Amino acid sequence: MGRSPIVSRAALTALGIAFTLAVPLHGSAAGADPADHMPLGPAELITQASAPQTLAPGVTYQKFTQGHSTDEWTVWVPGANGAETISDWAAARARADALVAKGFEAHIDTFDVPAAADTASGRVGYGVRSGRFAPGDRAGADALKGRLADAGFGGRVLYTAEDGRPSTGPWEVRVVRVQPTADVALKAVHGQDVAGAETVRAMAKAAGALVAVNGSEFNLGGGAYEGMPQGLYVQENVILGAANNGRTALLLDGVGGRARVAEINTTLAVTAPNGDKQTVDGINRVPGTVLGCGGVGGDTRVVGNLVVETTLPWRNVRCADSDETVIFRPEWGPATPSHGSGVDSIDVVMNGNWVVQSVREPAGGPIPPGGRVLQGIGKDAVWLREHAVVGAPFKPGATIHDAAGRSVVTPALSAVAGGGPALVRGGEVWINTAANGMTQFDGKPNNTLLQRHPRTVAGVGGSGELLLVTIDGRYEGVSVGATWPEAAEVMKWLGAQDAVGLGSGGDTTLIINDTLYNRPMDMWGTTHRERPLSNAVAVVPRCPACTGDPAARGNSLVGP
Repeated sequence: MGRSPIVSRAALTALGIAFTLAVPLHGSAAGADPADHMPLGPAELITQASAPQTLAPGVTYQKFTQGHSTDEWTVWVPGANGAETISDWAAARARADALVAKGFEAHIDTFDVPAAADTASGRVGYGVRSGRFAPGDRAGADALKGRLADAGFGGRVLYTAEDGRPSTGPWEVRVVRVQPTADVALKAVHGQDVAGAETVRAMAKAAGALVAVNGSEFNLGGGAYEGMPQGLYVQENVILGAANNGRTALLLDGVGGRARVAEINTTLAVTAPNGDKQTVDGINRVPGTVLGCGGVGGDTRVVGNLVVETTLPWRNVRCADSDETVIFRPEWGPATPSHGSGVDSIDVVMNGNWVVQSVREPAGGPIPPGGRVLQGIGKDAVWLREHAVVGAPFKPGATIHDAAGRSVVTPALSAVAGGGPALVRGGEVWINTAANGMTQFDGKPNNTLLQRHPRTVAGVGGSGELLLVTIDGRYEGVSVGATWPEAAEVMKWLGAQDAVGLGSGGDTTLIINDTLYNRPMDMWGTTHRERPLSNAVAVVPRCPACTGDPAARGNSLVGP
């Protein structure tokens, strides 16, 4: 991201804003040397590391801090059409001129995206901002926002570290290492049901976890089925959420080691009593809506004024499909979704052996304990109506495979996806934003690689250890977060051979021994809040008595 010529670099330097690029230093696979500099901010920053804490044999925790505040508060003024990012320079210039004409200061920031493994570099656009206020002076920016609103401009208060400009931080990075020999189970867990959201702390406590971090991104925004995960979710070899096909996932206790990072697809089908086969579109989600897209065919998304077909994943985008079959298991919740009167829908209610017990029309009703429900809408409702025979069984079929088509299934497999892209591959930074639906629809880059947010990242070290890392953000003077390229450099520095981003932003949570160790932040300037979310990655001791000092457990807001 570059600064426009409207304000000189010398002027910004006078405000204490450093432009030195980070120089990455890397630790070994066994862990970073505390004397090394974390690859965040200018090279002269000093990294401070806590002494490693043993949580259980083979499981350790360490905290790294670095940097100080030199970013600034400003007000981001949207364009005339209401969009913050303006694609056209002339339009951005005209908006800045309009501000100046009303007596406001204006400057323009240029958003240039670096290349990733599967996307080219490019210019996203421009941001028109007004006012510059030193760290600690958010009140000045808030007052300016009010004056801008009175003048008809509107705007959003922004701490400039958010949009990825060179920063001095500060940063707080927390690292849990789980050695391959540790006597623990690595699991993906959810709350009371898949459709509902719960805090990582609640999920960890229910699972008896020593450590837990947030897992998938999900149906954030409240309302029904808030906890519905985006993409792949597998719990001990049971698929509870189908993949947004091709997205990068964290695999636990599957083929290839205790922890693995790979691009994953799922293939689902049912065979009717007469031998006819039907593709299944999803598991434990509302038929007709594909959160994150990446379905099996027939999916559409809205792009501008067009409705276009796509089978690619698109992060946080809702694709539509009017003809779908979805499997519901008891883990979903007590009942299947219902649909409006204009939707042809049907529930085929089965027992645990997939033998049809009843047919329910329209769809929507209880899921029997230990049973399954096939729900169909549109043409798929017609197919199920024609093929369901009370007393006869359907036969399910499912595969989970990597990009090479190899099965990754084992009896203990757990997995989560639908968060960030791959970050490290073969010990080097390797970010596949396009494969994870983090581009514009035409394939051009968007601002995914520019923005700093809190991050949760999982990695696999050279000896097979699992790294669970949180980078706090949105907290002036404490930790500003990381861009995906910065998070990738941190994981490489920590010795990861492979790494993937999990949920970010207000999702980022680290629980150890029932204590919150980090600072989950929904927005800049808010207070810490443990956000209810979809699922979590948990480290569960097989020997509960072997874990760390019970006196260290508690319910404090922020741990060490």
